[in-house]
Amino acid sequence: MLRQPVDFVLPDWFAGENAEPMLDALLQNSGDCIKLVDPDGRLVFVNQNGVQLLGLSESSEIVGKLWWDLWPAEARDAVRQAVAQAVSGETAQFRGICKTARGVSKWWDVRVIPVVSSLGGGQVLLVISRDVTEANASRTMYETIALEMRHRLKNAFAVSSAIAKISARQRPEYQPFAEELVSRFSSLAIAQGKLVEEASTFPLRDFLADLVNAAGAGEENIDVTGLVNCDVDEMQMRVIAVVIGELTTNSLKYGALRNGKAVRCSGAIEDGRLRLAWFEPLDGELPDEEASASSTGAGLKVIERIVASAGGEVERSLTADELNVSFSLYYSETSSSEG
Repeated sequence: MLRQPVDFVLPDWFAGENAEPMLDALLQNSGDCIKLVDPDGRLVFVNQNGVQLLGLSESSEIVGKLWWDLWPAEARDAVRQAVAQAVSGETAQFRGICKTARGVSKWWDVRVIPVVSSLGGGQVLLVISRDVTEANASRTMYETIALEMRHRLKNAFAVSSAIAKISARQRPEYQPFAEELVSRFSSLAIAQGKLVEEASTFPLRDFLADLVNAAGAGEENIDVTGLVNCDVDEMQMRVIAVVIGELTTNSLKYGALRNGKAVRCSGAIEDGRLRLAWFEPLDGELPDEEASASSTGAGLKVIERIVASAGGEVERSLTADELNVSFSLYYSETSSSEG
């Protein structure tokens, strides 16, 4: 449903002889580039700060010109669309890069707002353009550095795994510990690989399947139909990688996955938390001493510590029929893509 243009009515004290200096002070002292555009897309006003930001000597250099003609060819459709949207009564917003009159490329966050002036009558479009060049450059630099650090960390996991394997060859008594260490590094390396190669969020179901496959269990051995279909971020990926990696490795050694049985994962988003659970069928009797120790000892401590570091909680229950490990993480509803 379209909104009607804002009725730009001034208060009583802002009328008459006070109107012009007050309005002029507001427009000219704004830190943004403020323009007024008519419904045909022609510029009718640019404030003084806008003149400086655009590298002009005076506003008359662009007043009367079509606004989109000032933008590069690849951005003009977006500008025309913003004007059309504002003329129809909706506020429009876009970001684009445009050179100043002096040839300096700048990034702009632009809002186009429809208003009806009670002073001159008729519709006019208020354009507020904010120079975000420095912020955009800082964000790009941060993202580049973060990507490089993620890539180095992924390589560090590979190097650490190799060192652990080589060291264990000299001391066979440390072989089981080295294998556990390599397994944990492997799970984290999978998470790091996705962070380097893909976007900033990742489908939870696919990520879980990748972890189980990497550990040596096929997708047919994990049931994720009860798992919420959502995306997880970088922090959540690392935590889930450790937890699922530990549980998968333990199951391959002592539990259901070793015997070709399927495990089940479920999860939901409740009260701002992502709650996940691992259900593993047992053979009608409690695990033997070695398996039980693995399920409750070092592996569980690793799980508890990594989940606690992310502000989460872990619960575990063990019966003759089933092992259940559940944990929760903070989750923002806005990042969910349930379906």
